[in-house]
Amino acid sequence: TAVAEIIKEAQRRSGRKGKLTLRLRELGGLVRVAGDIAITEKEPVVTAKQVIDGKALSKPLEQQVADRSIEVRKSYKTFLTEGGRIGSVNGLAVVGANSGMADYSGVVMPLVAEVTPAQRRGQGTVMATGNLGKIAKEAVTNVSAVIKKISGADISDMDIHIQFIGTYEGVEGDSASISIATAIISAIENIPVDQSIAMTGSISVRGTVLPVGGVAAKVEAAIDSGLRKVLVPASNFGDIILDQNHKGKIEIVPVNDIKDVLENALVESPERTGIIGRVTDLFSQKVGLSKLSGKNGPTAI
Repeated sequence: TAVAEIIKEAQRRSGRKGKLTLRLRELGGLVRVAGDIAITEKEPVVTAKQVIDGKALSKPLEQQVADRSIEVRKSYKTFLTEGGRIGSVNGLAVVGANSGMADYSGVVMPLVAEVTPAQRRGQGTVMATGNLGKIAKEAVTNVSAVIKKISGADISDMDIHIQFIGTYEGVEGDSASISIATAIISAIENIPVDQSIAMTGSISVRGTVLPVGGVAAKVEAAIDSGLRKVLVPASNFGDIILDQNHKGKIEIVPVNDIKDVLENALVESPERTGIIGRVTDLFSQKVGLSKLSGKNGPTAI
């Protein structure tokens, strides 16, 4: 029914499992548009289909900007949707997150990493370009700790360059952390990344994937851009509510840690097998230490 569709949209715009948005003014706009469609079609009551059609006609300005951005990036090939490429990852971001609107839009945010020898031994740096905000810059620093643990190479002897492509509106937040980590590992280890995959998620210094906002909008952007698989934080998986036009059009993979990310993102090769083995051993050691700590440590009562 139309009422059920409105409730579903309220849940989708809240971005949280089991929650509804209280931005009733925005929902009211959708209700009015759906009502106008029903009048035009001479229907006595509004149907669910008319609510769905109304969403396309009542898009906020941010959504229209995002749609235009997707069209431009597709036409100019700023990112790939198939094949493999070293150091290149299709990240995901949102447009309009700071607009005060409950319904913001997702876009594909391609990024590229390049690794070169440092000018001075032991004084390698990590440099990121693309109009990054404070939190985004801190995310790049946090990722460096993960890279040091995973990579067999000494990154202190490398200059790591990260470029966020086409981010004229700026980049804020840490939701690109797993994209940055994957791109750098790919560049260091010389392993291609599957370009049919997009990803979003923050990452801790220990390699755990943490939840981020706007996941449903990001998944929809990946679908609209022709990508086949999207990696999302496992803790966000239940927050994804897609509209009827996007359901069943992409494989959504929940990831818990950097090992899950690399297993899905890196193209099959002997080098991939080697690094997955190293990461598996690293996480096995952590699990073993945590169990040992729990066994011999104090017990909470």
